Formats: sequence, C-alpha cells, structure tokens
Amino acid sequence: MPNPKLRERQIEIFRTIMATHSLTAAARHLGVSQPSLSIAIKRLEDQLGIALFARISGRLVPTQEAELIFAEVERVHQQSEMLSDVIYSIVRGDASVFRFGSTPSLGMRLVPKALKRLQLEAAAGTYYSDSLSQRDVRDYLLFGQGACVATIAEVNDPVIETAKIASAGLVCVVPNDHALAGYKSVTPLALAGEPLISFATTTTHGLLIDETFRRWGVSRNPAVYVHFVEAALSFVTERIGITILDAFSAIDCEANGLVAIPIENSVSVSAYVHICHLRPRQKGVDRLIEALRDIAAVTTNAQMGQPIDV
Repeated sequence: MPNPKLRERQIEIFRTIMATHSLTAAARHLGVSQPSLSIAIKRLEDQLGIALFARISGRLVPTQEAELIFAEVERVHQQSEMLSDVIYSIVRGDASVFRFGSTPSLGMRLVPKALKRLQLEAAAGTYYSDSLSQRDVRDYLLFGQGACVATIAEVNDPVIETAKIASAGLVCVVPNDHALAGYKSVTPLALAGEPLISFATTTTHGLLIDETFRRWGVSRNPAVYVHFVEAALSFVTERIGITILDAFSAIDCEANGLVAIPIENSVSVSAYVHICHLRPRQKGVDRLIEALRDIAAVTTNAQMGQPIDV
C-alpha cells in the first residue's frame, strides 16, 4: 500500500511546533487549543510510524527524525515562497525573470561576477540565483525550477544538455603568512604533515583530490571534513589548516588573506552549465554562459594562482 499523502495542515502544525519549541506557543499561533494540537501530532506520528517529539525535563524535544523532516520542510517552504514571488513578478508585468542555480564552487565567485555583468547589460528584469547541492541539480532542471545550473560536476542524463565553460586545476589554499604561501606550485608530497581540511571521498571534490593524490602515489588524510567550499575557506582563514579546492572556488581568495597555489600534475576540473532540452531555452541561459566564459577567460594568475583554459 502506498504511504498516505500528508495534508498541508499536518505539515503546518509540525512546522509551527518545530519553530516555537512549545505546544502552547504553537497552539496560540495557529489559533487552536493545546489538546487538539497534541491529538494532531499524535495522529501524525501514528501515520508516519515514528516519534517526532519527546518530553525531557518538562521540555518538548524533537527527535533526530523530526529534525531531518523539518530541514526538508523548510527547503520546500522556501522554494514555494520563491515560486510565489516569481508568479507575482510575472503578473506585475516585470520585463523578464531569469532563475538559475549553481553549486558552491562556481557560486562563490565566478557566478556573482557573471551576474554583475548581466545586471549592467540589463539582460533581465529580475534574477533568482539558487544555491544547490549536486544531488539536487537533475530534479531542479527536470521539474523546471530554474533555467540552468552552473556546476563543476557532469550530469549524465539524456535530457540534460551541457555547455562547457572553462577548465582549471586544483589549488592549495593557505593563509598568506603560511610557509607555503610564496611557492609557485606545490605537490601533494609537500603537504604531508599539514592539517588538511577536505571532503568525503564520495563528493565531487573528494574524487578529484584523490585522483590527483594517486598520481603522486600518496593518500589523503584529512584532519577536518567539511561539505561545502565556504566552510573549507573559512577554516583556513581561522588557521585551522590548509585546503585543496578547484581553482574556481579560490577566485579572489587574496581578499580574505589567503593564497591559492597550483597543485602540480593536478586533474583538470571543468565548469559547466546544464540545461534541460525538454524545456524552452531562455535567452538568459546563453547570456550567462557567455558572461561566465568571459569572466573565466580574464581571470589571471594573480586572481587564482593559475590560468584557466576556455
């Protein structure tokens, strides 16, 4: 039997309780009695077959499952809010709306620089730039949530069209007063003994870094694991360790007191823009691709430690 569909009211009740951390406050916010709210949550728990809350020392404490469900509820709620904004923008007769996504590597610096150029050209009336994890890219395109996605990972799907933007290598990012900061390039061998802030082996960055290390016959031994490049750069800024990233992620890192040093014999990292060819292609897609290529082409050694091939 398929799982019974959750009603909008059930999700609203759950979300409100999670936000207020109190049945009393949630009941007041929703305009219902506390007993009726308790019954509603009990029915939801019975329907799901799990406990969502526990009372510990008189406090209402969400279970781990409730925290995970709440994260997904908030993600969908945010997308719904943005969808509403887009609809009203169209109703108001705005000149145009261009919505696209990017994963952190390109979304950190390359995409903002390209978007600045598009704004100066008045290429669209309203922009929506969504930050995505790699696992969300395919659905984002297939379900038409945005016109395209910029990322360093390939998407193997027959309905996804891919435009290559540029290629670059991996760089080692260190504080500007680090012993390695003056090097023109480094090898994985030279990084032995350095606290490495890095990524799981199953991530795009983890796979790229491991392949580069294998070329030198060494293994990666991270001291700190992170999921996003923003975290890796922040930890390096705090001098917790060094990190290895794709060169796109390290653009302008000098502004934060960091230095990007090319890794010798690194794998090549490509930047892509993915589009679903089952949907009409917006003009903004080609304008974004052109802007990204131009920005990548003019990025110099001083910006990111090595030239980019376009």
